[in-house]
Amino acid sequence: MTVLRVAVTMLSDWHVGTGAGRHGVVDRMVQRDRDGLPYVPAKTLVGVWRDACEIAAYALDEGESGVWGAWVEYLFGSQPALSERGVLPASGTGRPREAALVVSSLHYPRSVAAALAGKPLVRTAVTFPKPGVAIDPATGRAANRLLRYEEMARAGAVLVGQAEILGFAGLDAERQRCVAALLGAGARLVESLGGKRRRGAGRCRLEVDGLAVDWDWLRETPTPPGPPQQPETAAPSASSPVPSSGAAPEATGGDWEIAELRLVLDSPLVVHERTVGNAIRSLDHVPGWVLLPAVLQRLARPEAAEAARRGDLVVTNATVEVDGRPGRPAPLALVHDKEDASRLCNLMAESVPDGLRAELFDGAYVGEYTPGRPLPVRHCPRSEHAHNTIDDAVQRPTEQVGGVYTYQAIAAGTVLRAQVRAREGLLAPGWPERLAGVWRLGRSRKDDYGRARVTATPARPPDARPVPVGPLRVWLLSDALVVDERLRPSTDPAHLAAALGRALGVTLRPLPDPGGAGLATRASEARRLESWHRRWGLPRPTLLGLRAGSCLSFEVVSGTVDPEAVRRVELAGVGLRRAEGFGQVRIGDPLLHAAFRGAPADGTPTPPSEPAPPLPPLGEHAGMVRVVEEAAWRQEIRRACEALAATRRGRVLGEGYEQVPPSQLGALRVLVTNLTGPRDARAGWWLDRLTATRGRQSAWPEATRHQLRRLLTEPDTVWEILALPEADLTVTENGRAELRERLWAEAVRTLVTDCLTAHARAVDARGEA
Repeated sequence: MTVLRVAVTMLSDWHVGTGAGRHGVVDRMVQRDRDGLPYVPAKTLVGVWRDACEIAAYALDEGESGVWGAWVEYLFGSQPALSERGVLPASGTGRPREAALVVSSLHYPRSVAAALAGKPLVRTAVTFPKPGVAIDPATGRAANRLLRYEEMARAGAVLVGQAEILGFAGLDAERQRCVAALLGAGARLVESLGGKRRRGAGRCRLEVDGLAVDWDWLRETPTPPGPPQQPETAAPSASSPVPSSGAAPEATGGDWEIAELRLVLDSPLVVHERTVGNAIRSLDHVPGWVLLPAVLQRLARPEAAEAARRGDLVVTNATVEVDGRPGRPAPLALVHDKEDASRLCNLMAESVPDGLRAELFDGAYVGEYTPGRPLPVRHCPRSEHAHNTIDDAVQRPTEQVGGVYTYQAIAAGTVLRAQVRAREGLLAPGWPERLAGVWRLGRSRKDDYGRARVTATPARPPDARPVPVGPLRVWLLSDALVVDERLRPSTDPAHLAAALGRALGVTLRPLPDPGGAGLATRASEARRLESWHRRWGLPRPTLLGLRAGSCLSFEVVSGTVDPEAVRRVELAGVGLRRAEGFGQVRIGDPLLHAAFRGAPADGTPTPPSEPAPPLPPLGEHAGMVRVVEEAAWRQEIRRACEALAATRRGRVLGEGYEQVPPSQLGALRVLVTNLTGPRDARAGWWLDRLTATRGRQSAWPEATRHQLRRLLTEPDTVWEILALPEADLTVTENGRAELRERLWAEAVRTLVTDCLTAHARAVDARGEA
């Protein structure tokens, strides 16, 4: 894998939009990242880069479908959706080619984002509203009721990201030159991106560092070698063939070794749940079957895949972090008040209090319960992202090529927790360290989604807990897959009792539901999962089981429940496909026996576990920040001038300015229009003439002349009058002094002009009255 640095320098104002607006403020908004700054989504970059590479390949192949066109498909992947719709010619019956090029979104440099994080006034100046109208073709004038405002990001921004070429090191030297030449030529052909790029917006320069492009080789090689059949990622997964000692080996005994995984999402993560129209909905957690291929790839040992098949290696679901530990899906027996979510009731331990309108928790996760303390409750944050597919013929999204679609995703910045468990001695010492690094997970992970930074920490297995006396209460921490006597998928608690009883060495029987006569003995739901076999390119069988969060009560018919057996079952799971995170249970948890009686839950967010890093120096990006900083000063100057012109004109122009004739005030307006600085000789000459000329001296009161002399000749007077929050507007070193000097003439001109305009309107209003 070869990592490249990608940078886009925006040469004009630009707009990469969300497709939505804010009513009454702006009609089209730009997309923003989690820092609140505009960014270029990877899908946008990949689209324009691929289009440019296709142009280069068309020229190099001399207008035919040749070797360079095959290299485009190698790097960017095939497009089966367009082939199915007849937009592109069919490429055969084989499975679609995966993209060898993985691109991240382009964002403001970290130093810039960190510097702007504490300066909201400067951060808002990164964008500005741009007015526009629609022209009536019949009259050639602006059409009625079609004024619009589009949010634009300012020119001068340098957005950075990275790209990875999978399998690049495995290519021979000639093929590496092909990849470098095609990507380099495509980068040079990228001239603009985003909306309205054919009308001047979005002009840019794309630079790729890390590729040595040999242009002489390209000119001298008329027939380059073709690409390999598939990107040579050589990444083993759960479905990769590995040596196996038996068709269905039994699980071994022994204790467990545990690696605690902490996943910090650098980008949103889409874990497909279902498709509704043109919207892709995501789960609020990462199932173990999504994590397992990545775990096996990093362990890179055949015995790890064998262990997963026999249940000796388990990867749990990654759920939102709650108090530094994996969140547990809220029990279905736990309800809260409809109006006050902090009031709780456990249906398995207490009756619903009077006045509490019970409602189930929706997608909540809870932490460890401690009697006498509020129960921590968290929700996994999710975000919505709109995308579109451009039809090359009309250069707009059309239904024929996919149109507009939406991804729901786990939000960037979310911290997830999971565990990888392996039988003691199964893997080589230090295996948790091999799991750390950058992972790509979920859907569309070749561009905008699925990048996570993973740290792995060894942990010791938990000790056995005493089992509460009475019925055995079981809480499903993940979906459980069990079968009936005919091996059909089942959601019957009796079949779960049989599987759990075999694992514990006892005989269990579900307690009957008392209905409305007593406490609940069961709160469960079924869940149906549709999954896809990525390597085969085919749908997998539907998975039907009891959903996570289900709570069930069982009676021990024969035998004694051993705490050590409970510990083993909680670590290994119960039912089918335990290696993929299914069948995780919690037996006799104190939460299932707790009576809250309307006590509050702890809904406060988890405090950050890491201190904020120091701000990095701006360095080469100081000029980019200065552009935004100057725009923020200008915005505040205009705002302050409007406020002073409305209510405090006398403080600006001096007391008695109302007595000055309009012609003399017009001369003042002309003077400030051409003012260049506090040492402008024309201002001094004009002010001296006010005193020396008898007619003008009587027209201008002394207080007005004195105030204007201070305003037009002293460098600090205008800033004292405006009283800007300069500390909140300054980011760069020496920015305050430099911007005061640079914007002095503009500030004086704006202030005086606004005051004169407001005065003229007030005079006209009095005349009409």
